Amino acid sequence: MKNIGDGRRKTRVEREVQLLISQYIINHLKHDVPGVVTVTRIQMPSDFRAAQLFVTYFDSNPEARKIDIAKVLQSWSKDIQNEIAHKLKMRYCPKLTFFKDEATDRILKIEKLLADLSPEQKANIDDIDLDFDDEETEEEN
Repeated sequence: MKNIGDGRRKTRVEREVQLLISQYIINHLKHDVPGVVTVTRIQMPSDFRAAQLFVTYFDSNPEARKIDIAKVLQSWSKDIQNEIAHKLKMRYCPKLTFFKDEATDRILKIEKLLADLSPEQKANIDDIDLDFDDEETEEEN
């Protein structure tokens, strides 16, 4: 019978891989990638053979913002995988796939839109009932 477990090991391994990748970026890629690179989240299947990493990139230089950080990190993925294999004693080293984290960009865009609202528009938003609990109870019935 297959041991399903409760996911604590998976969470721990994801956190360790995320930490190792972040350290690798800081120690080895700070000259190639100016600005701040953040590994926002990681998803791995329970067999740990693959890892989807979601990254964000911030830089004050408008030209540097055009860098596709996922492609840059993907080009370094073999070296990063070797580092993970060396540091973590696992049966399989996960194959890394990097993606740009669109969620962070959307959050920043929404925050900017909210900050740009006039006081009248903000007052109108306060009048809107955003009670989502009513919708959930209606769907359950």
